[in-house]
Amino acid sequence: MAFSDLDRFARAFTAALAPLIASCGIEEDQFDVDICSERFLSMVEPETPVDYFELRSVPSYGDPELDQPITVIDSVGEKCATASDEAACLAAFDALPTESQFVGVGNFDSPEVRLFAWSRADEVGAITDMAGLLAFLGSVDTAGEAALVGRLAGHELLCSEPHQVGDHPEGHVLYTTSGSGCGSKNDIVHHVVLVRTDGSISVLDSKRIQRGDPNCAIGRLPPGLCRPLAPAASRPVGAFFAEVAHLEAASVPAFAHLARELRAHGAPDALRRAALRSRDDERRHARLTARLARRFGGQPSTPRVRPTPLRPLVEVLADNAAEGCVRETFGALVAHVQARRAGDPQVRRTLARIAGDETRHAALSWGLARWARGRMRTTERQHVARAHAEALERLAGELTREHDAEVHALAGLPEPAEAQALFASLRDALRSEARA
Repeated sequence: MAFSDLDRFARAFTAALAPLIASCGIEEDQFDVDICSERFLSMVEPETPVDYFELRSVPSYGDPELDQPITVIDSVGEKCATASDEAACLAAFDALPTESQFVGVGNFDSPEVRLFAWSRADEVGAITDMAGLLAFLGSVDTAGEAALVGRLAGHELLCSEPHQVGDHPEGHVLYTTSGSGCGSKNDIVHHVVLVRTDGSISVLDSKRIQRGDPNCAIGRLPPGLCRPLAPAASRPVGAFFAEVAHLEAASVPAFAHLARELRAHGAPDALRRAALRSRDDERRHARLTARLARRFGGQPSTPRVRPTPLRPLVEVLADNAAEGCVRETFGALVAHVQARRAGDPQVRRTLARIAGDETRHAALSWGLARWARGRMRTTERQHVARAHAEALERLAGELTREHDAEVHALAGLPEPAEAQALFASLRDALRSEARA
């Protein structure tokens, strides 16, 4: 999954939620560069000119079957452009080591190795530690260089904000985030990080945004799902979370089935791995929401899914358009609202974690749609477009549904009028992203 997929949804959700959510408290006027929307390596100026350089990542999912080839995050120039033997230069570049001291967090909360690679005439090289990077840069003079040094030092830029880098008398400041909210000592914290021109780094300010959930360890529906009877519960909010838990559990086989279909249709390995990671996310979501359901007097039911054969690619894409690009995307936005609005602290903590995962699932849906766009005939594209439009129309109609006041209060579910406004805002934000 490209980093831009997640950044796109972070920006779209921020725009849709802007009327509802206040600033976290850090003075944001000090940041004036949107580095997340730019090819930030274009702002990097090596001490000694090179033909080409790139920032690459090698995620590790702990499963030999899922070993991922090198992913280029960003690049500048033409690889081996002035080499006397281009083929030999390219072969040497491909053989560069993948071990590195730079370790970050990948798109799906999995550890990844990051490294910097370059070519100059017949030379190629890999930069795998901070000393090598600073020698390559000479001094850290630009916003792009500060962002690069900060990222490789383990500071994740806060791409949900409009600007993340600003000037400082000693160099540049970065707007960063740390923590996932999962675990009692894993708070989500925002930081102001100073990257000096000599490459040294200091944290100038930090604000905790969310306490970590000590209990940490709303979804795509599979074909063949047998709908259950209304869940039994002593309280409306218990019935609500019982239904949510049922749907989260149903998403587990949905993503497993999608991964098999992606392999059968020759989709990129990254998309299949993302589907398998999403399957694991949904398994955790089902446990968390079932716990909430039982706490409020509800009893989730186990989903029953009839075995279904692998579908033609156009049917996979039509289902993805409806379940992923419409329902999952809007569901992720609603989860963000609930994580801030829910009157119960445990609900807020649980949904904050789920919201981040569901945002990544939405990015997978749109990444799959983008990959397949050029592989369909005109009639197939029209079929997928109709599925998308019909899903939008159905969802818009469902947003008029009234819930018990307890569900809105304790679970933070938006009232119908507010849900419709969020739906309209999200559509506008995504259209703006598509035009950008």
